Amino acid sequence: MINMGEGFPANYLEPADPLGDYAENIIEPGRSLTADAGVIASEIVNLAKKSVHERYTWVFLDIGKFGGLIETQDEAIKYPIYFEASGKALDTLIAGPTCDSMDILYENYTYKMPQGAKIGDRAYILTTGAYTQSCSSIYFNGFPPLTAYVLK
Repeated sequence: MINMGEGFPANYLEPADPLGDYAENIIEPGRSLTADAGVIASEIVNLAKKSVHERYTWVFLDIGKFGGLIETQDEAIKYPIYFEASGKALDTLIAGPTCDSMDILYENYTYKMPQGAKIGDRAYILTTGAYTQSCSSIYFNGFPPLTAYVLK
């Protein structure tokens, strides 16, 4: 029997140490085996600035902390995000769709979003195969839980 929980890390924005460094002491390879298998297809639901003096654009996605991205709490995990748009890269802050003040994914770390991105465009959150679906709330603020599709 192999415990598939925790143990080996996944590569997010910063690469993880080589697996050999962990394998000597840890036999729970779960995250490193599953993280890269998950992609969340998200949609931009709003683009805004909090004031005319705001330096960064806020990007509001149709998924947030309560939709399965709770591991962004305190920006612990910085998921790679690919925006389906083109243009000059703009520094952006990213939040979820709920009215909850905790539903801010990244307020201290800025992500690069193409200037041509607009409401309705797709944003793909990568390396989400570990824990996102199991951490998704059930109808928080009326939002359904994260739907999973298994491709064979």
